Order: sequence, then C-alpha cells, then structure tokens
Amino acid sequence: MFVVFLGAVRSSGVAPRHVRFDKGWTITYKGEKTEVESLANYTFPKNLKSGDSLILEGLIPAKLLSNSVFRFRTAHTAVEVFENGKSVYEYGKNRVFPGCGYHYVHLNHGEHQKLKVVLVEKVDNRKIVFSKYELLPEEYAMSDYSSRHVFALVIGIFLILFGVLAVLVGVVMRIYGVNYFRLLMIGLLSFTFGTWTMCYTKLIQIVSYNLTLNTTLEYICLYFAPIPFTLLLWNMHKTHLGRSKTLIMKFLVGYEIVFLLVASVLHFTGLLFYPKLLAFFHLVVFAGLAYFVFSGILYNRKMDESGKILSRGVLFFVVMVVADLFRFNLTRYIATDNPLLESSWIPLGTLGFVLLLVQSYVVYLVYILEDRAEKGALATMAYLDALTGLYNRAKCQQIFEILDKSFGDYAFVSIDMNGLKEVNDNHGHNEGDRFIKTFADVFREAFRGIGTTIRVGGDEFLAIVRSEHVADVGSAISKMTELQKNSSAKLPVPLEVAYGIAFKHEFLKYSFSVAEEKGVDAEKVYHLADERMYAMKSSMKSKLARL
Repeated sequence: MFVVFLGAVRSSGVAPRHVRFDKGWTITYKGEKTEVESLANYTFPKNLKSGDSLILEGLIPAKLLSNSVFRFRTAHTAVEVFENGKSVYEYGKNRVFPGCGYHYVHLNHGEHQKLKVVLVEKVDNRKIVFSKYELLPEEYAMSDYSSRHVFALVIGIFLILFGVLAVLVGVVMRIYGVNYFRLLMIGLLSFTFGTWTMCYTKLIQIVSYNLTLNTTLEYICLYFAPIPFTLLLWNMHKTHLGRSKTLIMKFLVGYEIVFLLVASVLHFTGLLFYPKLLAFFHLVVFAGLAYFVFSGILYNRKMDESGKILSRGVLFFVVMVVADLFRFNLTRYIATDNPLLESSWIPLGTLGFVLLLVQSYVVYLVYILEDRAEKGALATMAYLDALTGLYNRAKCQQIFEILDKSFGDYAFVSIDMNGLKEVNDNHGHNEGDRFIKTFADVFREAFRGIGTTIRVGGDEFLAIVRSEHVADVGSAISKMTELQKNSSAKLPVPLEVAYGIAFKHEFLKYSFSVAEEKGVDAEKVYHLADERMYAMKSSMKSKLARL
C-alpha cells in the first residue's frame, strides 16, 4: 500500500511534458568552436584547469515550450545563463568551491530564442561530462525532480530518522548499562548514509539550494562512513581477533580518522578539495574491504549468525554500487527516459545494508538475552531451596549484606516447625517432605507482598520484612495461623510453629541516626528473633513443641 501511495505521489508530481534539449549546441573553448551533435553523449576531450571557461550556445524553437524552466546539472563550475544576450541566471561566480547540483533557470522566450550557458571551471584537471539539458513547465519546476526520485527521498529521510533514533536509544541503553556500542555505530552509519543519499541524489536541494554546503556535506559523510563501519566490525569480532589483526584494526580506524581530518583541513584551506581525493579514497576503501574478506573478519564459516547477516549487508551494498556504476555509464551513452535507469540504485543498496545491519543487531541482542536468561535462571536456582521453592540460606546471607549497607527499619520473623521429627519417625521422610512443603506454601502465601520468605534449613524458616511493611507483620502472622488450620486436615499431624519477631529499631536508643544504624547488623536482629522463637517454643504446652 505504501509503494502504491508513493507511486501515486510520483505520478502527480512528474511533469507531464518535458523536452530533452541536448542537440544543436555549439561549444566554444579558448576561441575554438565545436558543433556538438548531442550533449548527452559528449565528453569534453580536454582536462580543464581552474579558471577555464566553456561557452555553450543553442537555439530553442518557440514551439517547444513557452514560459518554461531550463534544468541542468553542473559539477564544481560557476554558471551564468544568458537569454537573448541578457543575463538571467548566475551561480558560483564568487565561490572557490561551487559544489555539484541542479540549476533551474526560468525562461520567457519568444521566437527562435538564443540561449548561452557560460561554465567556469573551479577544480583543476577535471574532464567535463554534460548532464541532461531539459525544458519543463514552470509549474513543475520544484516537484518534477523530487517526484522522479521519490523512493530515494523516502529512503534518505528514513535512514536519517532511524539513525537519530538508534543513537538516542543507544545513549539511553548506555545509561542503564546495556551493551550499546553496536547500536550506536549502526545509528551513526544510518544517519551518515541517509544524509549522503540526500546529498548524492541532490534531493537535499528541496531544503537547501547552497550547492557548496550540500556537496561538502556529501563528501564529509562519505569520508566519515568507514569509521563507524570499521568500529562495528572490530566490536563484533574483538574477542576472536589475534594481536596482529587487532593492531591492524586500530591502524585502520586511526588512518580513517586522520584521512577525514587531513582531507577536511586541505578542503577548507583551499589547498586540495574533497573531490580530488575521491579516487584515493575509493582505492583505500576497496583495499580495506579486500583485507576484511581475505582475513575472515568480514566473513568466515565460524562466524555467528549476526556476523553472517552483516556480511550479506556489505555484499548487497557493494553489488548495488557496482550495478549503479553500470547504470550510470549506460544512461550516459544511451539517451532514455526509463525511470529505472534515471534514478540511482545506491540509496536502495544503502537501505538494504542498514536493514541487514539492524537485523544483525537484533540477532545479537537475542543471543545476549538468551544468555542472560540462562545465567539468570542458573543464578536463581542457586538461591532457591530445591524442596520448597523458597529462597535458601545463601540468599539469606546476600540479603543480610544488603541490609547492612542500607538504612531504615526492618523486621525478622524466625520460625521453627513443631512435629517434623514425629512425622519422619512414624510416617517416613516422604511424608516429612510433604509436611515441610505444605507449611512452605502457607508461609509464602501469608507473607506474599509483605516480606521475603526463606527456608534456612531443615524445619527452620525466616521472613524478612522491609521498612514499608513492618506494620503488616502482625496481620501476616494472623493469616499464617489461619492458613495452618485450613491445611492441617490432610496432614498426619497439625501444622504448628513457634515464631519470634525482632525489629531493627529495637537496637536504636534514639532516632535512626547514621552512626547508630552502622552499629546494628542483620545478624544481631536475627539472633534476637531466634531467641524469642525458642522462648515461645519452650512456653508452648503442645506435645509437638517438645519433639
């Protein structure tokens, strides 16, 4: 449905009529004129130096389009357009680095209009390749290009927004101590590729007509992208990399950072602009990818599923880049209005790459969560009593240590069952186990939501009640007594316990001052509760209490 919607938007924004204006031009260079059959298939044979100019002159028949917009693309050149000898458009004359992008010149021509385009080169030793020169209706001047590339537009915006969201989530995850680094790198890659997609396809001109800024941003994103990508690979394989591979990864990251900084300094000082370093950058990137492949960092059979998915993403991106190079050269020599060949395929490759990165991270998270769940289950089992499911003595000791480091009141309820020896002696240990489990269920239910229930060992139990529920100890004891009566009917002897209650505040002479609380440990409170439990046991008249 979304694709159908985009198709509808595209069809409504594309100009119903546009005229390819690439024939009948005359090119003047240093006073020498050349008649060009078709600009679309023509590359100027000489490398131009900064300051060199080309003059293109053509005649537009009036029957083509009236009140039209003249659209064409330039790269690193200043532009001035003359209509019947009058200057109607100028861009980049005073810019050292004009950048790349599309120009829209509004025309109002009459019969046999003369058009002259003056191009002044700003970057040394660069061959000129002419783009499509087109005329389109004035009312479609702004919407036609973006509509033709609406899918790239949506992909670019999606990658930018997803990148921002991923970085924010990664920062929040870092605050809570979750492994955030991979998500942060994926977010940076997504944002970088999204911004680069908008600049590379020139769709950023929807919001910015500053071609210098747009092109500078495009190259910054391009030269920055290898840094988070290499860091991502390093993070994914750091536990499996040997010393030599680790040193190489460190060198690559350092080199990529230095390259970006040096290239930026050279560009902004005007010594060497970003485009002049592009061939060297491509060479280094392909060399790096080759190293990742042959060293097994990018892919090897022993990699986990997360790493294999990442490798598929890189492969998909590389294939789409290579395919786009073929597309570009095909459209350069074959004039066509096929929308599939008009639009760059690199945004699609970028989207697939980022989506596979996300899938890789999700698989990685699943592995982490499964591992943590398994460790959590084992840790929980280590603190649980196998017979009753209550916490055991080890957990009790852990809680004691926490209570000793914290402040505030708490209560201990020490419990000892009566009659277990008689059940074991007269009815067997299986019945004794059932006897213990029945009381454990009663004990757990009575203190549910109030305190932590622990089987200290044998027939001894302990409830630890924190400060917010200290006042509820009495009601929990009453509930326990009631539940004991209800559960005794199915047992060989009635459930009967002796208990003792002790509070931390009983050891404090005055208020809960820090100095006083530091002098009270949980063992003291527990011993007091234990003494009171034995005192109650000795005072009970029941026969079970003496067994």
